[in-house]
Amino acid sequence: MVAQEEVRKKLLEKTKAVRQKNISNCTGIPREIISKFMNGKRDLYPESLVALNDYLDNH
Repeated sequence: MVAQEEVRKKLLEKTKAVRQKNISNCTGIPREIISKFMNGKRDLYPESLVALNDYLDNH
């Protein structure tokens, strides 16, 4: 299983080059949810976590 913190770290690094809106469009996760996840204000559902992790690993 993918860890929330591991994906959060990848996302913080990726957003230095890619906008949250672009990540949202590619993953289907609303930008507001991505923002809250990045700031540690919420965790992602398992399906969203896997989708985001796959995106971060492959883009």
